[in-house]
Amino acid sequence: MIEQSLIVCHATHLNKQDRGLVTAPMFHCAELHCAFLPRVHIGAHSTILHQFHPQKVLQLIESEKITKLFAAPTMWNMMIQEDVTQHELKSLKLGLYGAAPMAPALVRACEKKLGAKFVQAYGMTEMGPAITFLGEDDQISKSGSAGQACLNHEIRIVKPNEHGPSEPDDILPPGEVGEILVQGPCVMQGYFNLEEATKKALYKGWYHSGDIGYLDEDGYLFVQDRVDDMIISGGENVYPREIEDLLFEHEGILDVAVIGEPHQKWGESVTAFVVRKDHTLTEEELDLFCKSSDKLANYKRPRRYIFCEALPRNASGKIQKFVLRKEIEEAVEGV
Repeated sequence: MIEQSLIVCHATHLNKQDRGLVTAPMFHCAELHCAFLPRVHIGAHSTILHQFHPQKVLQLIESEKITKLFAAPTMWNMMIQEDVTQHELKSLKLGLYGAAPMAPALVRACEKKLGAKFVQAYGMTEMGPAITFLGEDDQISKSGSAGQACLNHEIRIVKPNEHGPSEPDDILPPGEVGEILVQGPCVMQGYFNLEEATKKALYKGWYHSGDIGYLDEDGYLFVQDRVDDMIISGGENVYPREIEDLLFEHEGILDVAVIGEPHQKWGESVTAFVVRKDHTLTEEELDLFCKSSDKLANYKRPRRYIFCEALPRNASGKIQKFVLRKEIEEAVEGV
């Protein structure tokens, strides 16, 4: 815990003059270990908001002169949908985001509307949680990256093993996509009363994240997706996050999640669940948007768009894609 606090203090330039605001649940280590406890350890001020509400957060930034704030991407997104011009937000210098991916387009929108710099933390509960940081100066030049490994942490990209834990020594070169393995001082001792799961997760001393990604030539990590979320369509691997990041660039989209839908011919087809800013946005408009982009290969283009009022998320802000898959399964069974 102390090691994680020191890492966060360094990555976010935290000092005892800072004033923080608790907006996310403290039972989740993203808020507890990456925001609240580092402020406690360094002697900075904290204001605790017991339930997130975007308008209340903006009010507290103004009244409490908040300088640094952690929030999940969905929370930042909700904040910038408010009329931020009604609040004095000059005190806010840095926003930390994590717990779920945040589209580069959303980062840019938050920087523009809130006037703050942003830092990304990537990790998982088993690692304490942060294992990489993308600093404020890299948000544009390394857009889409999760950053570089924290102090005393090491990351490897290895070839995934379909029949068991990936071999830590089967290292892939820069640019090649594989499973993300991590070593560091904040790694868990194991899962409580789950000996076999612990052996698999910590195989040969490396934490096997279950995330897919690659390292570039500069050692910056790019997380493609969860292994379980990868779509295989016509024998091609499709990573939902790539499609989600592109769709977030459309001005009519408030929120989006992409999953694989069972397809008789292709195995799976790409389906996007979309929360619109208004009901004028059409499926045809989104399809044309994807077709006209040079960022997305044709086989990755969504074949179906499902408009909804909100996406299912857990308390930390992560989209519960298993709920969306179940919705599609039930719809097919009901036909």
